[in-house]
Amino acid sequence: MEYKEEKKGKMIFVGVGVDTSVQNAPKDCPEVWNKFMQRYKEIENYKGGMKNYGISLTKSNQNCTFRYVACAEVSEISNIPEGMEKVETTESNHLIFEHKGKLDKIGETYGKIMEFLPTTDKKQNEDFWIEFYDYRWKGDKEESIFEIWVPVIN
Repeated sequence: MEYKEEKKGKMIFVGVGVDTSVQNAPKDCPEVWNKFMQRYKEIENYKGGMKNYGISLTKSNQNCTFRYVACAEVSEISNIPEGMEKVETTESNHLIFEHKGKLDKIGETYGKIMEFLPTTDKKQNEDFWIEFYDYRWKGDKEESIFEIWVPVIN
């Protein structure tokens, strides 16, 4: 499986979140993205551009539950709009994978990553994963691409 490794500094995000599970994510995550896209202009200190993020914060590995936050990176926190939340990530190395195609195939991409990780000499940081959406994301279309950043401990 192709990937690149990159060190990312501490990042701060503001967005809209939902508690979900692997089973419910196909319904819950698009709903939270719709809410975020309707309100992202309310976010102060938004770094802007065509860059948005989906962050999965592990709640329970055993129950496959997580908090998913559709969000934007900010330079600093001055005000969090009502109904939104802040997420901060720590500096860490990331293995960066690409998902290509429609969202109905995202489970396959995550499955391949989960199968691949144990074959590396890296240990997964269990706290969070990041989806990075930029100009390559064309919506739910075959030609769309977004990145999945998996923080690892060397």
